[in-house]
Amino acid sequence: MTRIDGTDKISIMTEPIPNRLQRRDPTFAQRIKEAVSDVNDKQHIANDSAQKVIKGEMGIHEGMIAGSKADTSLRLLTTVRGKVMEAYKEIINMPV
Repeated sequence: MTRIDGTDKISIMTEPIPNRLQRRDPTFAQRIKEAVSDVNDKQHIANDSAQKVIKGEMGIHEGMIAGSKADTSLRLLTTVRGKVMEAYKEIINMPV
């Protein structure tokens, strides 16, 4: 019986997790983390603005603008997340 060459290579399924983490590109994860942080900050600003409008410390127009910015950023992040998940599913279903 002859040996089949190339069967001793590590596949993605058997590669240890620390080795996979070393190959990972940190810029994508960092960008996602920054986007989520930015959306969170805008949500906090919108909440603070709503409180200030209620107390009469801020005009309703400024409060509505802050709320709209938070809503738009959240919708954008949700859309991007949906697109990333679609791409991930497509890659997973690719024949090897």
